[in-house]
Amino acid sequence: MAGVKPFFITGANAKIKINGKTLAFCTDLSYSIQIAHQTPKVLGMYEGSSVEPLGYTVSGSFSVIRYTKDAAMATGADSTPYGISENDAGNGVGNMGSAWGGKFGDFLNRNGIGNDGRTNEALNPGLLSNGTTFDIQVYQKVPGQGGEAGGFFGATQRTINAVSDILTGGTGVNGSVPGLVGVANIRNCRITQADFSISKRGAAMQRFNFVALYADEDSFVADFSGVGQQFEG
Repeated sequence: MAGVKPFFITGANAKIKINGKTLAFCTDLSYSIQIAHQTPKVLGMYEGSSVEPLGYTVSGSFSVIRYTKDAAMATGADSTPYGISENDAGNGVGNMGSAWGGKFGDFLNRNGIGNDGRTNEALNPGLLSNGTTFDIQVYQKVPGQGGEAGGFFGATQRTINAVSDILTGGTGVNGSVPGLVGVANIRNCRITQADFSISKRGAAMQRFNFVALYADEDSFVADFSGVGQQFEG
């Protein structure tokens, strides 16, 4: 119903980030946690004697509606979707998870300053052995508790939010952003497949499949299953 504050998580109030940076025009995110099991049997019993876990795997996919670097400048403000004017660096895989976004971030990346998330290294054969992982965070946007602060503290917070939005490629509208509630945190992801599709009457879509080591949710945190094995080598 109109005017009712959003309570359930929907595509309209969800925000998806990669390594802390909002992924523009991300859609159809899904992930799956698979726990392989085996039921050993003993002599004299038809059913299994226990249910034993054998492995833990996280996999998933997400799609983005693609736009390219400098598209807003090339096509003009009238055709630019909401929020793009502050981040005209594109939403391709090479710009996902950038520590900095927008024109300032583009300047830093071109001059080798900062970490761009390196998500694209999973698609470069020459860098596969050195590629790093990334994290995917899912949030629910909610109204700020008790409304927006006023006076000096409110102005200070709006200024901080505005600067943060500009640097990270956010909207920067009025220097105010809604609150965020954590939904899921998918850790140590690597891209395993990238598909690109475009139709005559539709927008270009790029779909990515990934695998990950852990998936946390708002009600639990996944932990190491061993003690020190991940550091042995």
